[in-house]
Amino acid sequence: MEGKASSMERKEEGKEEPKAAAAAPAPSASPNFALGMGRAMLAQQAFHEIKGDYEKSLEGKEGEERQKTLDALHLRSADKCLKLAQRNGGIYNKAAQFVASLQAGAGDASIPKPYIDALKIVCDKAPFRPFSEMENVVKEDFGVESLDEIFQSVDDQPLAAASLAQVHRAVLKDGTEVAVKIQYPGLLEQMASDFAVFRMFGQQIKPGGFDLTWVVNDFEVSISAELDFTIEGRNAELTGKDFAHQPYAKVPKVFWEYTTKRVLTMEFVTGMVPTNDAKALREAGMDPYKVGCMLSDLFAEMVFCTGRVHGDPHAGNVYAILDEKTNQEKIVLLDHGLYHDVTNDLRKQFCKFVTACVTRDGHQMKTLGEKFAGPLYRFFPIILSPWFVFGSKVSLEDIRAAKQKRIPPGVELKQVGEFLVGLHDTGGNLLGVLHSMGYIRGILNMLKFPERRRLKSFAKYAAAGGNCEVEAYDKDLKKAKEQVKKPAVDLSAPVQLSMAMVQVDLLALLISILAPVAILLLVLGKRNTIGIALAVLALIGSLFYHNSGCCAEHHHLSDLVADSSSAAGTPEL
Repeated sequence: MEGKASSMERKEEGKEEPKAAAAAPAPSASPNFALGMGRAMLAQQAFHEIKGDYEKSLEGKEGEERQKTLDALHLRSADKCLKLAQRNGGIYNKAAQFVASLQAGAGDASIPKPYIDALKIVCDKAPFRPFSEMENVVKEDFGVESLDEIFQSVDDQPLAAASLAQVHRAVLKDGTEVAVKIQYPGLLEQMASDFAVFRMFGQQIKPGGFDLTWVVNDFEVSISAELDFTIEGRNAELTGKDFAHQPYAKVPKVFWEYTTKRVLTMEFVTGMVPTNDAKALREAGMDPYKVGCMLSDLFAEMVFCTGRVHGDPHAGNVYAILDEKTNQEKIVLLDHGLYHDVTNDLRKQFCKFVTACVTRDGHQMKTLGEKFAGPLYRFFPIILSPWFVFGSKVSLEDIRAAKQKRIPPGVELKQVGEFLVGLHDTGGNLLGVLHSMGYIRGILNMLKFPERRRLKSFAKYAAAGGNCEVEAYDKDLKKAKEQVKKPAVDLSAPVQLSMAMVQVDLLALLISILAPVAILLLVLGKRNTIGIALAVLALIGSLFYHNSGCCAEHHHLSDLVADSSSAAGTPEL
C-alpha cells in the first residue's frame, strides 16, 4: 500500500504521553423503539418455540426414552438459541457468552452441555461484518479518506468477532504488527433501542413484587463503558502495571496514536490458545495444569489484592501462550472494557470472609456473611465453593432443596432479590466480582483443575490481601502510570501463607471423609428400604474408591449442592 505518512505516525522529541486520536462525533444513540421491539419479538418467538417443543416432546416419556428425547431437545434448542444470538447480535451475543460460561462449577445439571458447546462460538467467532463496513468506522474516526494514510496493510478477514466488535490484523507504517479492534457500525443505536425495550419489560415484570430494573440499568452502564475503547485502553495499561511483577501475566501494549472511542489498536500476540481447551494447550506444548495454576493465582490476586477485577474473563478473552524466550507458559488477558473497582474496606472484608471459610470459622462466616448476603448469609460460602459448606450453617433440608432445584425452606423470593441487590450495592459491586470469578471457575472446570488447588489460590491471596491498603489510581492515565504504589500483594509472612494453604489440605481431608456420609444422609432422607440400601452401597463404594488411592476430590460436596460437577483430581505441583 502507498500513501503519505499520517501526522499520527510522527513523534516529536520530548512529546508528552501520546493521546488518543480525536474521535469523530458519535453516531446518534437515540432509541428506535420499533427496532428494539422487533428484535425482542424474535427472542420471544424463539422462547415459545423451544418451550413448546420441550413440553410436547417429553409428554408421557419416562426412563431411557425420556433421556434420549431430552438429549435431542437440548441439541436442537441450543441451535435455535445460537441462531437468535447470531441474528440479533449485540446484547444477545453478550447473553449467549454469559450462558456459555455459566458451567462455572454447575456442570450439565445446571446448563446442559449442548447449550454450552453451541453458544461458546459467540465468544470469539460471532458472525463478522464485511470489511467494507468496518473500514468506514476507522475512516470516520481518524478523518481519512483511505486506510493507506494510517496503515501499511490491513487484513480483510477478521481474526475474531465478538458481541461488540471484530479484530483485524494490520501493519503500521514502521512495520509493527498490530491487532485493530473495530466497533460494529450502528451499534450505539441498536443498544439504545434494545435497552429501551428491556427497561419497559423490567418495569412490568417484578418477580415476587421485587423491582429488578436495576439489573437492566446496570447492564446498560456496563455496556456503555465497553463501547468507549479509550476506557478499555486505560484499563489494559493499569492491569499491565498491576501485574508487572508476575512474569506469567501479559497484557498487550496499547498504541494510543491509533486508538479512538471506536477503534483500539494493540500489540499483536501470536500463538494464543484458549485456556479452556486442554487438548489444544498440550498440542501447543503447554501444560494445562500449569496454565490452570497461573490463571487461578492471577484472578485470586486480582480479586483479593489489587481491587481491580476484569469484568468479562470468558474463554474468548483469556488465552495462554508459550513464551519463545523462556519456553514458559503465560496468560494473555484481552478485552479490558469492563472492570469492577472494589473499595479497600470491601476487599479486606471479603479476604477475611474467605479466610474464615477456609479455616471453617463459623462465627466469622456468619458475621461477615450477613454483611454481604443478609438473611441468606448461610448460602454465600457455597457460592464461592461447595467445599465451604463446613461452618456455613447449611442444613440437610437446604441441601435437599438445592438438589431438587427449589428455594430452600424459610426463604422467600423477595429475600433472594434483596440478596442480589445487597451484593450489587456493596462498595465495588461484589455481584460483578462473583460473576467474573464464575467465568474463571468455568474455565478451570473445563481443564479438570483440582478444587483443592483453586482454593489454595484463594487462601494464599486472601491471607496476603487482608491487611494491605491499595492506593487508587489517578484519573489521569499519565499520572497513574507514574504512580509508585506499594505492592498490592503482601507475601512477607510466609508462615501465615503456608498455614492458610495447610488449612485447605485439612478441608480436603474433611471432604474426602465426610462427603460419603453426606451422600448416606441424603439418600436415607427417603426413609425406605431401597433408599437405605442405595445409601450403604454409595458409602461402601466411596470408601473403596478413596482407599484405592484415587484422588478424593472427585467426591467433594459439589454433587450435593446445586448438582455441581467436581473439578477432577490432577496431582498438585
